[in-house]
Amino acid sequence: MSERKKSQKGFVAVTLITVLAIALVLLAYATLLSTFTGGEVVVGTVAGDVYYSTSNTTTGQWNATLKVANTSVSWYSRINFTSSYTGKINITWQLEKKGTDWANVTGANAKVITTIVLNGTMNQAVYASSNGLITTNHDWKTAIQTTGNGQYRVKAYIQTTS
Repeated sequence: MSERKKSQKGFVAVTLITVLAIALVLLAYATLLSTFTGGEVVVGTVAGDVYYSTSNTTTGQWNATLKVANTSVSWYSRINFTSSYTGKINITWQLEKKGTDWANVTGANAKVITTIVLNGTMNQAVYASSNGLITTNHDWKTAIQTTGNGQYRVKAYIQTTS
């Protein structure tokens, strides 16, 4: 066999390998283009929404947002749990004030820690107190009186415990 024919066969072999590699890459891309991902499935976690009120009663109106006239008006927070989680949790309630970004308010009255056992009931209300009960619900005005007028929110950090 002449050197020329060997060279042509080598060229054809390299070309076929290259075409096959390109075809495999295109097939992989075609597979990736047809992949769909479903929404998140949450199993065994805690979920809820924070609400505010100036009346601090179980029958009063609790809202996702609240406006008060000044720093001497009492206001309270609670979480309505929207999951059926059962178990002991710790909640750290942290008051935040808006500047350029949201920042933690410091001081003894700007944070509350609650330890409670959730019973799995949907919309179980837990208040910002050491035991989660409304009778000792924290009045956030005590923290904002030292920081003045502005925009505030309460962030609830939830940790499950054993």
